[in-house]
Amino acid sequence: SRDGFLPTMRKAAIYTVGRQLNDGEMYIFSLYDLEPAGILIRAYCQSTSSEQTTSPTENELEKAGLDRSSDSLAKLAESYDLVSKGGTVFLESNLAGINPPKVVPRGEGVRQYITATTIGEETLPELLTTALAELCKEKPAGLDAVRWLGQWLLDNNPIQPDVAEPED
Repeated sequence: SRDGFLPTMRKAAIYTVGRQLNDGEMYIFSLYDLEPAGILIRAYCQSTSSEQTTSPTENELEKAGLDRSSDSLAKLAESYDLVSKGGTVFLESNLAGINPPKVVPRGEGVRQYITATTIGEETLPELLTTALAELCKEKPAGLDAVRWLGQWLLDNNPIQPDVAEPED
């Protein structure tokens, strides 16, 4: 890589097809073999200069009953369409065995996710505020502060299971 940029992909696609997706636009689907990791799928829309990517794993391909034959690759490419989750557009397959995309919040979505996350009766920010207030009372220095905070969070996790220690 040069100047902090990732090197461009130099592999040739093992399968390419053009097809219309549910947004009404034509996409060029290019599938790249990443064996043993799986397959990289790139769907490029020239009219909007946009690209969507996804990469089903080897395990997902096996669960979906797919190999690297032309028929399997055609079935895989045909199974994808656009879905919107959390304001972000993803490629999602309708084949059993291929997992749906995971939504990774970004920007304001991160704040909304953290604020909405509950831990027992509290929200995550409330629990962290309490933890940090306790840390300030103890005043450990350096890495001891990190260790202390981690231990406090473990000890005060309201959703941890109660485990009874066996008696000797």
